[in-house]
Amino acid sequence: MAPEVVTREKWLAVRKSLLEKEKEITRAQDALAAQVRELPMVQVDKQYQFHGPNGSTLSLDDLFGDKDQLIVYHFMFGPDAEREHIPDLRHLRSRNTAMVVVSRAPFEKVDAWKKKIGWTFPWFSSEGSDFNYDFHATLDDSVAPVEYNFATAAELEAKGQKWNTSGEQPGLSVFLRKDGKVYHTYSSYSRGLDRLLVTHQLLDMTPLGRQDGPSGPAEFKLKYEYEEDA
Repeated sequence: MAPEVVTREKWLAVRKSLLEKEKEITRAQDALAAQVRELPMVQVDKQYQFHGPNGSTLSLDDLFGDKDQLIVYHFMFGPDAEREHIPDLRHLRSRNTAMVVVSRAPFEKVDAWKKKIGWTFPWFSSEGSDFNYDFHATLDDSVAPVEYNFATAAELEAKGQKWNTSGEQPGLSVFLRKDGKVYHTYSSYSRGLDRLLVTHQLLDMTPLGRQDGPSGPAEFKLKYEYEEDA
């Protein structure tokens, strides 16, 4: 349904009213961000192995590089919308923070796909490692009890979210390196990752919104698919 057509004066009055609600949300987000920074952390004692370029093998500690903070995006391997929303990592590095992408697919497959699309962000394989299982981005009850978005399989099914009880799922995990030790500080999943999608945030400011399909958020094309359609 198209928005109502009104005078500039009426539009301004309604817009100012909405602005107050937007400010409330901004203040709430600021307060929430402060609470995230104050979360306790858990030491990561388990050793994980990742596969990178030229047959290299890396530890979780190696993924930090020379930074004290590490953000890991758990990618479901295969074309999906989130893959086009990795920021310019130089901004993060300037704030003592590294960011990498991790998938369970073999590195050769990951690297071939990365080159095809033209992505430049660091992307590693956790093949043969428990990393994605331990941080609840790969769900298989034969490996570990299912938990996604901090809910058990039974809780997810009760919510009608059975699709979130198996296989690869999107997620983000944050780590801090302090005094030579690595700590897990934060994780987010599902709709908690919406804030990463700048395209969605921009569409939320338009009358037509995100224009999601009947089954939820619609996927965007990949770069080469837009070029093929041109």
